[in-house]
Amino acid sequence: MKVAIIGSGLIGGSVGLKLMSSGDHQVVVYDRDPEAAGRAVAIGAATRSASTAAEAIDGSEVVFLATPVGALEPLVRELRGSLLPGQVLTDVGSTKSRVVVEIEESIPEGVNFVGGHPMAGKEDHGIEAADGSLFDGAWWILTPTSATDHAAYRLVHSLVTTLGARVMALTPQEHDELLALISHVPQITATALMTQAAERGREHAGLLALAAGGFRDVTRVAASNPEIWLDVCRENRDSIVLALRAFTERLSAIGDLIEAGDREQLGLLFAEGRRARRSLPGKQVAGDLFAVRMPIPDRPGVLAEVTTTVGNLGVNIEDLEISHEAEGGRGALMLAINGRVDADRAAEALDRRGYQAKVELI
Repeated sequence: MKVAIIGSGLIGGSVGLKLMSSGDHQVVVYDRDPEAAGRAVAIGAATRSASTAAEAIDGSEVVFLATPVGALEPLVRELRGSLLPGQVLTDVGSTKSRVVVEIEESIPEGVNFVGGHPMAGKEDHGIEAADGSLFDGAWWILTPTSATDHAAYRLVHSLVTTLGARVMALTPQEHDELLALISHVPQITATALMTQAAERGREHAGLLALAAGGFRDVTRVAASNPEIWLDVCRENRDSIVLALRAFTERLSAIGDLIEAGDREQLGLLFAEGRRARRSLPGKQVAGDLFAVRMPIPDRPGVLAEVTTTVGNLGVNIEDLEISHEAEGGRGALMLAINGRVDADRAAEALDRRGYQAKVELI
């Protein structure tokens, strides 16, 4: 398979390294910085570099748009005349609602787009930070819509699992609301703490030298690429503002408890935080694969509804197959899910949606 990667930074470079290591893909990279693209080839993240984005996507089956969110829509407009029917685009941006709508509306007929966001990264950025194991065991969110082509979704899903990631499907709106809480607010919090400490450090030179593991852990992401976060704050403004307001209200309430010396309520709060932190899901342990099978109506939006229903459970779909009946406007969908418990949970949720889901061992 020929894969094009537009953008040879941390994410694009890591995608290229993993695909190249499999030996099954030809990877062509383009970057607005020719030196970065050349370095991607030198470290084995691409077969060759292209001098333009249009040259990179020529003949490709899948195109990874690995640029900052703010550059995505202009990039797709630039490529519009070079895209051909059957090509599949996917991105790695950390905001989705506006991006997905605009790209779906701007691509030519027959070209397909599947929104994506790998939940992996480092505080370092650029091609020098690329790592072929970056996505191993990490979640990769896909954001299908009623316009998402079934075959295109399965192709992107397959490539993402090749990268070592686990797939979760969410609607673009769900993605942005959830990421505001678990990614964007933590980034802003880390930045606020780090800048406050830096200001105090100018008065007390030894302050930052005293920063222990806890402070370093909490502020690690403050070292992330600022360009990315400027785009995120613009694109996901509403969800971030709502999440920040809820968070500041919670901080204010905690401050009131401290001021009042309410040891009992503070103790309950710390215990609740400890329990919640310890209950965070760990890495999935491989087990038996189970098939969740169901008949489906052959209409737009079914794939998005089914996969996001399962995604809202936090369940990884290992693989999926869709078959269409020649007559009758119906088809069948099979989801491969690791472990009987998760397969049963998925089937029950789909039953509540009106699908007749059955579980069997593969």
